[in-house]
Amino acid sequence: MGAPLRLGVTGGVLFLFGSIFGFWGFNKFLNSQIAQTVQLKKGNEMRDNWAKFPIALEFKIYLFNLTNPDEVQEGGKPKVQEVGPYFFYEWKSKGKLEDDPSDDTVSFNMKAVWYFQKDKSEGLTGDEIINIPHPVVFSMIMTVERDKPGALPMLAKALPALFNNLTSPFVSARAMDILFDGLPINCASKEFGPKAVCTLINANPKGLVKKSPELFLFSFFGPKNGTLDEGRFTVKRGINDPKEVGMMVKFNNKTKLDVWSTDECNQLTGTDSTIFPPFIDDSEDIVSFSPDLCRSLGAKFRYKITYKGVPGNHYTADLGDMSANEDEKCYCPTPTTCLKKGALDITKCAGAPIVLTLPHYYLADPSYLDEVEGLHPEEEKHQIFLNFEPITGTPLGARKRLQFNIKSHAVKKIPFMKTLPTTMIPVMWIEEGVELDQKFIDILNANLFRVMKIVGVSKWVMMLLGIGMGGFGAFLYYKRRGAAGGSEKPPTPKTVQVESISSGKF
Repeated sequence: MGAPLRLGVTGGVLFLFGSIFGFWGFNKFLNSQIAQTVQLKKGNEMRDNWAKFPIALEFKIYLFNLTNPDEVQEGGKPKVQEVGPYFFYEWKSKGKLEDDPSDDTVSFNMKAVWYFQKDKSEGLTGDEIINIPHPVVFSMIMTVERDKPGALPMLAKALPALFNNLTSPFVSARAMDILFDGLPINCASKEFGPKAVCTLINANPKGLVKKSPELFLFSFFGPKNGTLDEGRFTVKRGINDPKEVGMMVKFNNKTKLDVWSTDECNQLTGTDSTIFPPFIDDSEDIVSFSPDLCRSLGAKFRYKITYKGVPGNHYTADLGDMSANEDEKCYCPTPTTCLKKGALDITKCAGAPIVLTLPHYYLADPSYLDEVEGLHPEEEKHQIFLNFEPITGTPLGARKRLQFNIKSHAVKKIPFMKTLPTTMIPVMWIEEGVELDQKFIDILNANLFRVMKIVGVSKWVMMLLGIGMGGFGAFLYYKRRGAAGGSEKPPTPKTVQVESISSGKF
C-alpha cells in the first residue's frame, strides 16, 4: 500500500471516528453515565447526597410586626413593619429509608435541623418583641366556628384561662418564642371549658410541644426542629428510568391526596423537591410536591443563564390564579368562593386559617396590597426562582419564598373579635435557598463539562485532521501520477521505405 493510500485511509477513519463518536457515540456514552450517576441506588454517591444533603441551606425568616393591634381589633386597617432576616442554617436529611426494588421506589421521612446565626441576622437577636395574630387562638376560633358554631360561647369563656387572661386576638412575644421556643397554652384550669379544650389538645397535640400535662407550647418551627416529619414520601429511584428519579408515587402510603375537591388537584405530581431528573428540556416545567401546601408547584423556563461558567436554565414559579384558571378552581375554599390571583388558602391542609402568598403580595392581585400598609413587593427580593443545569438536573441555585397570612373576620360570639375586619394579616415570610459553591461547581466541571469540551474540540480536530490527511494523500497521489506521466518517452515511429512503395514492392 502506497503512502498516499495509507494517508487517505487513515484520514477517512479519523474523520468517520470523529464524526460518529463526537456527534452520536459520545452522547450515548455520556447519557448512559449520567443515568447511572443519578440513580438513588444503595451505595451510589447520589443516594448518599440525597439522603443527607451535603451543604446547609440558607433559611431566612422575616416577621411582620403589627404596629396597630388595637385599631385592627376595632376594625381598622392593619399596619405592619417587616423585622428580619432571622438567619438560620438548615440541614436536611431523610430517615427510615425503605427500598422496594419491585416498584423501583424508596420511602422515607424528611428531617430538618435549624441553627440560628446571630452574626448574619443584621443585629437581630431573637429577643425583639413582635405583635402578631395569635395563631392558636385564631385556629381554635375558626375551627369551632366552622365545625361546631354552637360551642363558641363555651370557647369564649375558656380562652382567658388557656392564654393567661387573654383580652385580644393578638399576642406580643419574643421573636424566638414565636418561631422556636414556644407560646404557652395553660391547661391547669379545672373549669369545664378550659378542661374540655385541653382534653382535645391532649388527644391530638400535633404541632405542639407537651412540656407537662398542664403546659403546651406552640411555635412555628420548634416541633419540627430535629425531628422526623410525619409525612412519608415514596418516590422512584430512577434505576429503571432515569427520567423518573425522585418522582412522587405515594404520600403517607396513598397514591393521591384527599384534601381538594377534584382528582386533578389531589394528584401527586413532580419530585420530592430535593432531587430532579436529568435531561431537562426547555419546554418542560420543573414540578415538585410540597406537603406544607398539600399540592405540587410548577416552575416555568424563562431564559438561559451562566452560573460560574456553567450553562443553565432559569425558572420561576408563582401561586397561580384560582379565580381565573379553570384548572385551579379545585383549590378554591368553596365551589363558589375563590381567592384572587396569587393567593392560596391552605386551611384544609394546615388545619389553621392560613393563606399563602409570595412575600409582600408579589404577583398577587393589587387589591390585597390595598388592605394592609407596610408592604413593598420587589421581584428581586420576593420571587421564587430555580436555576438548573439541564443535562444532569443539578440545581445551581434556588430561592423558595412564601408568605404566611392569617385570615381575619368578625366573630360575634367572641367578645374581642366582634369588630375584626375581613382581611388577611401578614404574619411572616420565609426564604429557603442555596447557591452551589465552587467545590461542587469544580466537580460538575470535572465530571461533565470538561469532558464535553475535550470531546467537543477533539471531534473537530479529528475530523479536520482526517480531511487534511485525506486531502494530502490525494494531493500526493495525483502529484506522483503527474510526475510519472512526464518522464515517459514518446513511441518511436516506424520507418517507411519509400523506395519500396515507389518500386511497387511491399
